[in-house]
Amino acid sequence: MKVKSAILFVASLLAGSTNSMAQLELSAEIRPRFELNHGHARVPTIGQDAVAFVSQRTRLNVSHNAGNAQFFFGLQDVRVWGDENQGTRTSSQMNTNSLGIHQAWLKLGLTENSYLRIGRQEFLYDDQRLLSARNWPQFGQTYDAILYSKVSNEWQFDAAISYNNDATKFGAGTANNHFLVDPIEQRIRTLNFLYIKRNIGKQSYLSGLAILSGYQKEKQSETIYMMATVGGHFQMQRRFSDVKANYYIQRGKSQKGKDMRSHFASVEAGWKLGRLRPGIGVDVVSGNDARETDPTYTSREHAFDLLYGIRFLRYGRLNQYVLPSSTAGGGWVDVYPSLSRQTRKYGTLAAEWHFFRLHSAVRNPLNQSELLEGSLGSEVNLIWNYNLKPNLNLNAGFAWYLTNENFARVKGVAPDQLAKPYYSWLMLTYKPTLFRSEK
Repeated sequence: MKVKSAILFVASLLAGSTNSMAQLELSAEIRPRFELNHGHARVPTIGQDAVAFVSQRTRLNVSHNAGNAQFFFGLQDVRVWGDENQGTRTSSQMNTNSLGIHQAWLKLGLTENSYLRIGRQEFLYDDQRLLSARNWPQFGQTYDAILYSKVSNEWQFDAAISYNNDATKFGAGTANNHFLVDPIEQRIRTLNFLYIKRNIGKQSYLSGLAILSGYQKEKQSETIYMMATVGGHFQMQRRFSDVKANYYIQRGKSQKGKDMRSHFASVEAGWKLGRLRPGIGVDVVSGNDARETDPTYTSREHAFDLLYGIRFLRYGRLNQYVLPSSTAGGGWVDVYPSLSRQTRKYGTLAAEWHFFRLHSAVRNPLNQSELLEGSLGSEVNLIWNYNLKPNLNLNAGFAWYLTNENFARVKGVAPDQLAKPYYSWLMLTYKPTLFRSEK
């Protein structure tokens, strides 16, 4: 019924678009991806087999632009081949749980250079360290929010607000403001931000970002823990080089109600040498230092929360470092040299090497009397990206982790039980435009 309703909805939009001044566009995306997983987002142990599967993302998008008003609606289906919950002995029929709305927003032009966008939408800012669309996971990431945006000369100003809740609960004594999204815990209750950007020349800019995010205390609507993340981004592009840098601090309350005192810093640079592009970067994600015993220190949270930023493209393709718990709360430092080469006929080949180490000492999860610090090993990524056509892309890669005893212990695994983590993928992405009316 969901699929049928969606098709009828799209058909009604196409049939009802009679305004010659409006533009209607129907587009799609299909993205099957084969994965061989023996360590992506998990720590493999001896005796565990690699998992091989194919996942697929399918999207159908409708955009209607009538000048001062624009409407966008995106259906999305994400499934693993063969996981259908309805089928026969000889065929798969459908999965009733895989279809959903990826985006659905209304954009209202207020002036020539400002607008209001209301509904489910993507947020992508700067190099997506804190607000991103997380395109690698097949589901992606969107936000239910109201966004105001204005561009004036060399300046850009954006502001967004949101408030999340369960379905309205009126009647039969059930009316309340509790955020009960079982079994998903610690869903964000509110996300709000201010973003200011100033262009410096044609290919450089400075920006500032302030995010105020809130989480409900143990499903008690009377208490919402609010955390402020404040900082800036710098980006400079030159003919043969580029530089990006970030610095953010966090204050307020963590999701568990502790006072925040954390920070994040990154800087990266690349150079263009003909068809070669060498680069290097370093990220510092702060953590809690287990050597500190002063109550003033231990009563605070020093592990930086990366919020909604991308992980897969930043901290290795094995996704071993995504949350403070990934390093037992100790944070991490990532130094990552890279080298890519553009070929004339076969796309771009790239190699990345990530050197990880703990930012702060942590207690060994297997032996609380022992402190762990220093190197966490390294990860090597090999990636191939090839545009078969302007709207058809092939992406493949292989990643493996060179572990050490520190890595195993921080992950809570005995070193002699740790297997070698590796991950491989082959992904095809096709984004056709199915229909476009002329204004």
